[in-house]
Amino acid sequence: MPIWSWLTQSTAGLALRIAIGVLVFAVLALHDLRKNGNRATRWREYSFLLLSVDAAMIYGVVNDQITSALSWEYFYYGKELSQELGPQIPPDPLKLHLAAAVVGIKATWSAGLLIGVALLFANNPSSSFPRLRNRALLKQLPLLLTITAMTAALGALAGQRALPTLWNADFAEMLRRDEMRPRRFMTAYGIHLGGYVGGLIGTIVAIVRIRRERRASLSDLHQSR
Repeated sequence: MPIWSWLTQSTAGLALRIAIGVLVFAVLALHDLRKNGNRATRWREYSFLLLSVDAAMIYGVVNDQITSALSWEYFYYGKELSQELGPQIPPDPLKLHLAAAVVGIKATWSAGLLIGVALLFANNPSSSFPRLRNRALLKQLPLLLTITAMTAALGALAGQRALPTLWNADFAEMLRRDEMRPRRFMTAYGIHLGGYVGGLIGTIVAIVRIRRERRASLSDLHQSR
């Protein structure tokens, strides 16, 4: 396998990319700490990014344990894990859940990083509004994950009712032929689609809340003077 394909597509390549990213953040944080001492802030921001990534990966692993239990076909055929899981149908449950966990990590670690960066940008230094402490940013993550889970549940309901057949001809044909337990397959698909939509909505809500809290902090600061 060419090195680039190994780095971008394999599980070992994923682990190496995550390790390199953590190492780069750690070096930058240590440099900032040595240079600025108590005034250093990067280590706090990078810690927040790491926690955002961890939260997203945990969600992804749990999500894919649920969806792999609902529909092994979604992963075996939809995620093209047939070569990894072997010819046995249905695949070995342990192999299936381990492979699904890896899929969940691959799908969510970058999303968690993007979410963390978005929330940090919403809290950027400004001459107009004071910054919030990073612990205030952390408080946004449970709400964000809750919104994601709620939209995933709505996606599951849509999938179970075969609504994806309205816009996807392959799903319509699958349902017509009653192949691969189609309603279960579409339920797993709906959970994943709903999760992506919910992650976006949750991030927007978190950004709005951060901006509001910064305005409220400014108002409280003026009233205290």
